[in-house]
Parts: sequence; structure tokens; C-alpha cells
Amino acid sequence: MTREKILDCLEGFALPDWEMLPDFGLYMDQVLTFVSRTFACAGDRLDLTSSMINNYVKAGLIDKPEGKKYSRDALAQLLMIVQLKLSTPLDMMKELLHPESGPDTRELYEMFRKYQKQIIAEYRKTEEAPRLVYALTSSALQWILRLTGEE
Repeated sequence: MTREKILDCLEGFALPDWEMLPDFGLYMDQVLTFVSRTFACAGDRLDLTSSMINNYVKAGLIDKPEGKKYSRDALAQLLMIVQLKLSTPLDMMKELLHPESGPDTRELYEMFRKYQKQIIAEYRKTEEAPRLVYALTSSALQWILRLTGEE
């Protein structure tokens, strides 16, 4: 894949503005449609099912639906999970998305978007590196993430 296509995909995987998220409850099929449209660039690699969403609710990663409808907060949590699930264990996601004290879901979502934009901008500035560099960078960052989660 060319560098431009990678940048297009990264930008296509960027989270929408908070105000672009529906401010009314969505049923499961609507949630799945919204997420698949949001990450259309992921194509078949999205790998999200209603069972997975139910498991995220049971694990406390997503707010429970009210009357089978998922709130804006739950949708934002799910969008962040879709991106984190590629590299972050569920227990770590719960710590990141539901800190004991700290930002509410909207603030966390906005921080997530801000850091996402920084990462895309950084990739845009750097020269293309061998895939090994990306693998090592990812590995080092995952190691740091795990170490910072230890007491």
C-alpha cells in the first residue's frame, strides 16, 4: 500500500466530532451501521458484531443500553474500543476508558481525537520507514502501556 493510501486510511479511521454522534438512542442494528460507515475504510477488517458489543457491555466497557437503545456516550466508547481492540487487552481498555477519577466520556473522546490527530500529523511529517520500525515502535509503546498500568 502506498504512503498516500495509508494516510487516507488513517484519516478515514479518525473519530468524528462529538457533535456528529447522534444525540438520541440507537438500536443495535443502527449502532452497527453507524460504526461500519464511520470506519468504511476498514472494510472487512472491522470485525464487529452485536455479540461483541453485548460482551463489551457485560465487561463494563460500554454503558448499558436504556430500553435497547445505546446513548451517545456508549457509541463514543464503542468507537474508541474499535480502534483500541487491535492492540489493547480488554482489562487495559476498561482502565483507559473508565478511569476511577478523571474525564467524563465526552472529554475522554475529545482527548482521544486530539491524540489521534497528532499521530496522523506525525506520520505525515516522517519519511517512510521500514515496516520493522513500525513493528518495534508499536511493541515499545505497548510495553510502556503495560508498565504504566502496573502499581
